[in-house]
Amino acid sequence: MDQFEEQPCLPDENDKNTGKEHFELPEGAVSADKVDESFWTAVDTAKKKSRRRERMHHAGARLCFMVLFIGIGIAISITSIRGSGWVRNLVTGDEKISFTLPVADKPKLDDEFYQADGRYTAEGIAKGFSPAVVSIEVYKNSGGYVAAGQGSGVIMSADGYIVTNAHVVNAAESGIKVVLSDNSEYEAKVVGQDAATDIAVIKIQAQGLQAAEFGDSTQVNAGEEVVAIGSPAGYYGTVTKGIVSGVNRRIRLENSSIIMNCIQIDAAINPGNSGGALFNMWGQVIGITSSKLASSDYEGIGFAVSIDEAKPVIEELMEKGYVAGRVKIGVTYYAVSDTTAEIYGIKAGICIVSINPECDVANTDLAEGDIITEIDGKSTAGEVDIASLFSGKQAGDDVTCKVYRKTDSGDEREFEITFKLMEDNGGLVADSQTE
Repeated sequence: MDQFEEQPCLPDENDKNTGKEHFELPEGAVSADKVDESFWTAVDTAKKKSRRRERMHHAGARLCFMVLFIGIGIAISITSIRGSGWVRNLVTGDEKISFTLPVADKPKLDDEFYQADGRYTAEGIAKGFSPAVVSIEVYKNSGGYVAAGQGSGVIMSADGYIVTNAHVVNAAESGIKVVLSDNSEYEAKVVGQDAATDIAVIKIQAQGLQAAEFGDSTQVNAGEEVVAIGSPAGYYGTVTKGIVSGVNRRIRLENSSIIMNCIQIDAAINPGNSGGALFNMWGQVIGITSSKLASSDYEGIGFAVSIDEAKPVIEELMEKGYVAGRVKIGVTYYAVSDTTAEIYGIKAGICIVSINPECDVANTDLAEGDIITEIDGKSTAGEVDIASLFSGKQAGDDVTCKVYRKTDSGDEREFEITFKLMEDNGGLVADSQTE
């Protein structure tokens, strides 16, 4: 075995003055100082990259937030202008919007009740406000290329929303044409209609129209002068003048169970006036005239649905296209008053004319000729607004009615029926008649 003599490691000459011992490292080895330096350099580099990624992440998040914030702001702005249904309309091409009909207070009269107080003459109404009234023509698939029906309408907004009567437009098959005061013509589409109140809203693609100003019809007084403008018999812009014969006339519209608050006037209202404007002498629309509320058996009696009654219907039609939350029994009927009941020896209430087989009431013992005397314990006799008896109820709710029946042989019977209410987007009943 070879013998090796252990030799002490001696300090390098250069290290004599430092007091440090010097060790020789094998070839290729890296000192601990350099290892530490490389490690921490790598750590610093990683930290810088992490901070850079973090800054980019935060910048991206801020950008997304800004885009979202701007987008929400734009959406709110558009909604305030175009209404809550603008996204749906964008997709479907619909014209429904959230809308509040602007109604102005009637100007306060001075002590001196004269025309000098600022009210218009009839000539002034005709000249200044006729452009806010339009003529409406409806077309069917048969009968050639001539209008099958005609009526009037009132412009509500500068971009072409028009209120009219539902019976004016509900017969349209091929289309609807609107004629303005300057004889320009536009095709119109129905935004919504409600047969129960005889109110409809249509829309034309136009801008810069003269919209009507709507007044507060609760301030209308009997005896005050009014002007009606419409297109009876197709004569556009026909002006008739009269006075308010009565206010708060509770009129049950034809083919409806809904009782509307109407203004009675002596100004001439003829077929074609339907959907037109009833102006007060301040140039404000206080009612929507309807020839269906007039009778050919009487002279000098006309009616207009008051604006305060029409306003909520108009707003809901413009937003939804129908009046939501309304329910129906599913029958047609006419009212039997207490006096009529006494004459015939029967009970007062609503006499059933027909029953809709698609409604749940058809599954009960109710028959044509029966008289419903109570609905959920509430009497149906007298001038009762049947619709009010269903206030707060929804489609599918159960209703119990007391029914009176008198046979041809004179036998009398009373019984109860229970059925579910049906949803109705057009009125409380399918069709109804009044006595």
